[in-house]
Amino acid sequence: MKKILAVDDQAEVINIIADFLDHNYEVYPAKTTRKAFALLHKTKFDLILLDILMPGMNGIEFLEYIKTQIWYENTPVIFVSSEADFKTVSQAVNLGANGYIKKPIEKEILLEKIKLVIGG
Repeated sequence: MKKILAVDDQAEVINIIADFLDHNYEVYPAKTTRKAFALLHKTKFDLILLDILMPGMNGIEFLEYIKTQIWYENTPVIFVSSEADFKTVSQAVNLGANGYIKKPIEKEILLEKIKLVIGG
């Protein structure tokens, strides 16, 4: 089963993602980027679902960092965020994000984006 790291500081968002993906993927939750880094050191993920508005290191900074690290540089990232202005979305894509989903999350859109990036 493919492994997905869900990084969001809101537990309810992680729970929604986990519920939506429950039967098709193994979801690992991280409420902070620090927790996400700890999980990245232990497990190889097929995909990272990443919020932008995070305490401490935000999602854009997190993506910038992992794209410089040989272990994670090829790990696909889809942003899941309420931040949807053109500047933010284009910055995410320019940094190497593989997709962008606006909150509130719709199950069909989430599943479709994931399938496009890593398959079913």
